[in-house]
This record gives sequence, C-alpha cells and structure tokens, in this order.
Amino acid sequence: MKRFSLRYFLLTYCLDQLWFPLAFWALFALVSLLMHEPEKVTDTARAFLGVVLPLIGGIMAAFAVLDDPALELRFSTPVSTARTLLERLGLPLLVLSLAAFSYQVVARMLGGDLGVLGSWWDVQLAWLVPLLSLMALGCAASMAAAQPMGGAAAAGIVWLLELLAYDWLADHNGRYVLVFMGALRPAHPALHANQAVLLGLSVLLFLAAWALLHRQERYI
Repeated sequence: MKRFSLRYFLLTYCLDQLWFPLAFWALFALVSLLMHEPEKVTDTARAFLGVVLPLIGGIMAAFAVLDDPALELRFSTPVSTARTLLERLGLPLLVLSLAAFSYQVVARMLGGDLGVLGSWWDVQLAWLVPLLSLMALGCAASMAAAQPMGGAAAAGIVWLLELLAYDWLADHNGRYVLVFMGALRPAHPALHANQAVLLGLSVLLFLAAWALLHRQERYI
C-alpha cells in the first residue's frame, strides 16, 4: 500500500503558513520587551495566547487540507480521510503549540505572571481550548464551503463577533461558547462548563469535517 512520506508531506504543505504564527510571535515578544511593567507583559501574553493564537489556528486549519496542490493525487491513494486530517492539521497544531509554550517562557523572563490564570494546567487550557475550537470551525467550514477562504472567513467572523460582544456573552448564556473566557475571565464561575462545551463542539466539528472529506468529488 502506497503511503505518503513525511518528506512528501512537507514538500506539498504550504510552508508559507508557518511564517504566519512566527511573525505574530515575534511582534508580541517585541511589544512585551518594550514594556517595563510586569502587569502589561502579563496582559500582552494573555492576549497573544488566548485571543490571537486561536484566530491564527482557525485560519491555518481552513487552508490546511484543501490548499494542497496534490489533493487529487492524495485522493487516488489508499490514505484514509482520518489520516489526511491528522497529517494536515497536526503540523499547524504542533507549530502553534510550540509558539504558545515558548511565548510563556519569554513572558516569564520579561516579568509576566500567568499565574493569574490559575495553575499550570489552567494556563494551557486557556489557549488550547480556544485554539482547538477555532481550528475545528475553520476546518469544518472550509469543507462545507469546498474552499479554504470560506473556512477562514467563518473562523474570523466568529472570532470578531465574540470579541465585540465579549462582555454581553460573558454575562448571558453565550458564556458557554465564549472562546476567550479562559484567558480573559479565568475566575468566571462557568469557566469549566465553557471549556467542556467548547471541547465537545470541537469534536463534533472535526467529525463533520471528516464526514465531509469523504465526498472527495466536491474538492477536485
């Protein structure tokens, strides 16, 4: 059975996308470096990890699968759709995770204290849950629209609407789907329910993307 090698995967992956999170990482690190107040460094780190990084993930996930120059060739090989999703989404997730961990180190070196978000695990959930949520949305929407721009637009619109209506959502039933809660409202009593709902929706969206990817004729 013919399988795609890691070298082939890296050659066909649009590596330009990987510069996208690196550029934002460098920008926020520079901004933090220019700040002299630990509180501002902490706020900048919270914004990068819990707000900016998930948006980047949603956009990258929207392009990860369908923006493949060898998509028709991939469909002609005995590679499962589940493996295709894992391969195409795994690299962006890995890169963004490394960006999140390394930025935490930088923030700590510059005097930031992410302990305001809770324990070490709470800090990781504050960026991982929204990241997975918008990645799942971007991927599923791109499959539904049969084009990457549709997925990127969906992730961007949801991100913008939730950011603009942040206070209202946090005080009403929208708090259960507010992707920024872990980073911006760590003491909210509905935080754990919010994270459980978002993770559940992420699973459903990834399953929807997997089911849609079976309809290969839509993407050729």
